Amino acid sequence: MQFPPENKLMLLAFLTLLLAGSAHSEFYLKSLSVFMNVNQDGSMNVEERLAIMMNGSSSELYEETRAAYSDLASWKGRTELSEMRHHISRASAEIVNLRVIPQAIERCNSYMQLCHATVVLDYTVLADSKNGSGVFRVDHYKPRTAKYSLQQSALSFEQTKTGDLILPPNTNISIAIPVAADKIYFSAIPANLAGDESSFRYDQSANVRYYTGNARIFNWQGDTLSKFQFTYEIEFPLETEVMEFFHDSQSSIILLFLGPEGIAALMLIVAGAATVYYFNRLNK
Repeated sequence: MQFPPENKLMLLAFLTLLLAGSAHSEFYLKSLSVFMNVNQDGSMNVEERLAIMMNGSSSELYEETRAAYSDLASWKGRTELSEMRHHISRASAEIVNLRVIPQAIERCNSYMQLCHATVVLDYTVLADSKNGSGVFRVDHYKPRTAKYSLQQSALSFEQTKTGDLILPPNTNISIAIPVAADKIYFSAIPANLAGDESSFRYDQSANVRYYTGNARIFNWQGDTLSKFQFTYEIEFPLETEVMEFFHDSQSSIILLFLGPEGIAALMLIVAGAATVYYFNRLNK
């Protein structure tokens, strides 16, 4: 007798929970989805959704934790799920505004004594003032043009010594990039673009195939991504460069007066203004 894949997964989870007993974790990770929205400055908004299953008694623990705890450490300790964590490495990026948002239990199967729920992790990855967020490196290699390159080491998944990224089964990574992105390149074709050969253009000078379609959200599913690369470019309008110039100039002036040489610079300006005023009085 053949079982559909989802029934096989449920049966495996049930047997796992049954064999685990009360001394071990009674929670089981069903799937993991990581959605990364990359901003133009290289910062990111990330949402991770952990779909979990639990037996009947663990559903009470889930509801108790949902009512009393909102920190990641408590949720990881109580569920004993190794994947109950953010999948962006703090060693490579600065993570702020982390929220744990456990959803209400969705449904329960009374026959198999299994319940389903989703825990959402929501956080921001700050942009580095020099080269992006640590997840995407930003290189301003020519005026008004920036190249964004995914740093594979910033993703907290298993990686081989040869540089391959291993996504566990039932794991999905989605990356959304700005609409203005151009020269989009990935070494592994996203699952949502499989078979779409017409949206790729070969660039002989760069010896790569660029994606030229309209999609700006790309996803990869549980697999081994060999030497994973993902890059794109954005060309900014001229007014953006002008605004950045004035912003940088203003920041430099403020730093000058707030820095150790600020008092001396202020005294020179006052002395210069007094001198001009004095000579104008003499001329009159």
